[in-house]
This record gives sequence, C-alpha cells and structure tokens, in this order.
Amino acid sequence: MKFLSSLALFAAIFTTSTNIVDAHSSIKNPLPRGHPLNPNAAVKDFACITTPLNGGPGCAPKAFPCGGYPQDTQITQVLTAGEVISVNFWNPNFPNGPQPGDESRDQARHNGGQCEFALSYDGGVTYTVIGTYHETCPDIFFDWKVKIPENAPSCDKPGKCLFSWSWINAVGNREFYQNCADVKIVGNSTKPLPIKDITRANLPPQFPTILTPTGDPSNNGNLKGSGPLASDVSANLQGAGNAPPSTRVLTGLSWLDNVQVVPCALQSVTRFSVNDRVVNFKNFVFI
Repeated sequence: MKFLSSLALFAAIFTTSTNIVDAHSSIKNPLPRGHPLNPNAAVKDFACITTPLNGGPGCAPKAFPCGGYPQDTQITQVLTAGEVISVNFWNPNFPNGPQPGDESRDQARHNGGQCEFALSYDGGVTYTVIGTYHETCPDIFFDWKVKIPENAPSCDKPGKCLFSWSWINAVGNREFYQNCADVKIVGNSTKPLPIKDITRANLPPQFPTILTPTGDPSNNGNLKGSGPLASDVSANLQGAGNAPPSTRVLTGLSWLDNVQVVPCALQSVTRFSVNDRVVNFKNFVFI
C-alpha cells in the first residue's frame, strides 16, 4: 500500500495556520480529499476538514458524499485485495501526533461512537462496509486495522474509487462525519462486492434518522480512550466482504453466523425477504 505522508509538510502547514480549539479528527492514513497534508488535494481545507457534514463554528455545512471536496489531482494511494491496512487519525491540536503526556489533552472525540470504513466504486453513491469499530472510535492514540476484502475487484477510475470513513459520535450534538480518500484498488475478482451501506443518520433532512451509539466504556470523553475492542479487531481482520453467503442460516426469527451448512436438494423456492434481507433458499438447510 502506497500512502503518502510528510511530517515536514505537516509542520509547515500547522505553523501557518491558527490553532484550532476543540478540533475534531480526520483520517490521516489514507489521506482524504481536501486534507491539508494531502499533496494531491485539489483544495486544502485548513479550517474545516475535521468538522461534521452538519457544519460547525465557522464552518458551513458540507455536502454528502465526502464533504463535497473535489477528487485528488493525482491518484497515488493504492489498496490491494487481501491486505490489512492501519487506519489512523489526525488532529490539528497535536502537530507532532500524540506524544507521552498527551493522554489528558482534548481531541474532541466525543467519547467515541461508531466508525465505519467502506469502499465505493461509484464515487460515493453506494458503499460496501469492510470494517466497523464500535464504542471507542475514533482516537488518535491507536491504529485501526481494516482488511481489504480478498474478493475486492480492481478499480482505477479517478474519482470513482474511494476509501470512506464515517463516524457517528456517542456524546454531544447528533452529527455525521465523513472523509473520503481517492484510491486505486488492485483486486482479485471480476465480480462486484455486495452492497453493505454505511449508516446514514444525524444529517437531516438528507439522513433524518437520529442515532446515539454506545460510547467508550472508559468514559473518558474527549481524552485518550480504551482503544479498539478486541472483538471488532477480530471481525475486521476476517474481511467483511469475504464470507460466503452459505455461512448464515435463519432459524425462526434469529440469524446464526459461522455455522456449518449442509447442502440439500431444496430447489422449489429460490428467495424470500425478512426485514428487508433477501435470502436464498437454494442449497440451505433450515432448522
């Protein structure tokens, strides 16, 4: 994976900009559109890159998807099917990144919440969520592992191939955050990934649903939290796009995951829908 970063560039940017009080965070790896550190950004948003799409003090509301930022002038960040990337976060109040003793400093993380990492092949119209972290994300003190699905197809259309981070905060105003990085994807499949949409909420009137996810159990507010949940790390390293559909079975009104499915000869009914989920009967055993 070829993600660009430059400490020298960051230092130059930071010294020429005003200090931002109670600044939120953005993703840093990969570098998103509009980011001050992104050498290929068509525009560099020094003041508002970390604000929610709802807007904030001194920052107007931003468009969905991707905050309305234009695509990069060059696409140099590459993702490869099957690789595990370490996503990390950037906060303008920490010019050299988190340092020893910074644990009690404010990074405006609103006691975490829910982060979703997704791929889009159509410029942010549709998404496939490939990693989710509950309760403790974001936090600049930790890396957040995400596996690019082994069955991800290639994508090299500028402006269409995106790595998305979206966040719904646990504490504070109901807000929706999103950054998008322009990427190239080197894949192993000719079939598209299944659509698994990001959570769209807290951005009325476009996303009118109001959600308040569970926050960090450490309850440290804006300070350093407890880090990625082990269960989330395990699930994300399995690769969200890789599980075959035959590993999920409906029993009554409950879903069982990762169970052994025995092929059978049921062929007469091919599909049905429960709670908007379409399920194939073919080659499934129901118990």
